[in-house]
Amino acid sequence: MKTFDVAKDVYLIRKFYGLTQQQFAKAIGASRLSVLRWEKSLTFPSKNELERIYSYAYGEDGSALDINKAKEMLHQDDRGERLLLFHGTSVDILTNPDNAHSVKPNDFGSGFYLGSNLSQAATWVCQRDKASVYVFHFAPENTLKGVSFRVDRRWMYAILHYRGALEGYEPNEEMKKIIDEVEGSDYLLAPIADNQMYDILAMFQRGEITDEACLHSLSCSSLGFQYVLKSDRSFACLECIDRFYLCQAEKQNYLNVKLAQSRNDENKAHLARIQYRRKGKFIDELFKRTR
Repeated sequence: MKTFDVAKDVYLIRKFYGLTQQQFAKAIGASRLSVLRWEKSLTFPSKNELERIYSYAYGEDGSALDINKAKEMLHQDDRGERLLLFHGTSVDILTNPDNAHSVKPNDFGSGFYLGSNLSQAATWVCQRDKASVYVFHFAPENTLKGVSFRVDRRWMYAILHYRGALEGYEPNEEMKKIIDEVEGSDYLLAPIADNQMYDILAMFQRGEITDEACLHSLSCSSLGFQYVLKSDRSFACLECIDRFYLCQAEKQNYLNVKLAQSRNDENKAHLARIQYRRKGKFIDELFKRTR
């Protein structure tokens, strides 16, 4: 798997600011020889050196050079017919992604989860120490079976099932059909669920809100969509093309955006629960208990 393209990034950052190798080295507290070796891929920066390189480029708020956002746009220009997808993580991905490395619990069971833009992936991991974002091309073959979800009852049932929220209940026919669809797919396209959504689903599980109130509360979130690759055939269509380093200032800005959006979504969801509290059915009316 790819790691940070330091040789290219250092060159781009230095040229963007119009600096010589000596000037750039002084700006980040390194030697000119180190900068030379980085640009020629002879050596790789230490953790502290990586932070200084990308922090210098980003500045306090990214207004000078948000190199990751710029590279995202350049990758969009070069993607052709392929999808450009992003995976935020706090660990190094050393081998090609597969189901064996899936961390549970997940929204749709085992699989490799990717977002459709940089902001989604970066926001997901911005509170982690060693956060980075891997960038992929995904070119699904026509023979692959893709299943799509939107924020509706079908999606809600799938999340409830795979998150274990329906343990103790028998799956109805609609639920069985959804599970068969997911398990028989090569990849999925579905709305992203976060911890706030899980809190709403837990209210439904405890019988505190109806399915209508739950669904309309969930629809208030605006996290976008995720791709979930589930089969070896889908993984064969995935190519890692880049890895973005997230410096501390960049992570803090993503965290600020995340907190503001979360507050806004929480307020909208609360109003939705008030408006729809008398509509729909409770969990015991929809599913039969097994015990």
